[in-house]
Amino acid sequence: MPILYRPARIDDIQAVSDIYWQSVLDVYRAHGFGYKRQVYPLNPSYAFTLQEEPDGFFVAEDAHKVIGATISWVRGHHWFLSHLFIMPPYQGQGVGKALLGRALAYGTSLKAGLRSVITMAFNPASIALYMKNGMYPIEDIYLLSLDPDKAGHIPESLTGTSCEGMGKSSSQHDELSLIDEQVLGMSRSLHHRFFQESKRASGYLLRYKGRAAAYAYIWTDGRIGPVAALPDAPYKDVLKAFIALARKASPELSMMVPGSNKIALEVAFSLGFTISMPYLLLSSQPFGAWDRYLFHSPGMM
Repeated sequence: MPILYRPARIDDIQAVSDIYWQSVLDVYRAHGFGYKRQVYPLNPSYAFTLQEEPDGFFVAEDAHKVIGATISWVRGHHWFLSHLFIMPPYQGQGVGKALLGRALAYGTSLKAGLRSVITMAFNPASIALYMKNGMYPIEDIYLLSLDPDKAGHIPESLTGTSCEGMGKSSSQHDELSLIDEQVLGMSRSLHHRFFQESKRASGYLLRYKGRAAAYAYIWTDGRIGPVAALPDAPYKDVLKAFIALARKASPELSMMVPGSNKIALEVAFSLGFTISMPYLLLSSQPFGAWDRYLFHSPGMM
């Protein structure tokens, strides 16, 4: 029976999660990373994507068993490959290429001319696949983590600014869109709705000279991101303010920092952060002011 490629359904979500973890752990083991977890959680973005953007979610099925999946999203002219994972026994058989083709077709159908993806920097097979499809490395990304036993001094407050809890007002929506447009070149209301509806995240707007100059999401597990700041924001102080907020939520902290974001790297290393994992952003064309941005995750950017 040939492999079937079809749109995802709600009852595929657990299988997609299992494939993700099998694939990721297989890559880690192959490259010497002894990565272990107590639990392997279901990513809530799967159900959100299936509800809000189902045309970007495909699975591969062999004999009624899901063996691969891809998720992509489109914001304006930007298509982003969020997930592409294949069960290890089926890798190298063209399944990934076939799923990627369907994901790319979704972007083409919406006239998204910019294509990008984040992948592990030590996974040459994935990098080669994306380069063959016109996406080339434009930015290194480093997942940094902070061991609470090795943390340096984290400031308690930031003089001259104020952080406010993020709501869903139209005025705040406009402020978030303005920041995203200037930092990323796109607005992304669906992203913000997903983050704001999560019970594990708190959103903050930081005001400087009377206007919204930066935003951040702080997660209960200590993840900081995404973070975006306007050009005139006091960026070093902004980062310290958000790190201080995150420290109140969790003793362990982590953030995904672009390699060209020298200020964020300087702040992080001065506080005791260390590199946990390297990633790579590939794109069909340059975009983003990465010196003023921290990523949330490889899938949500």
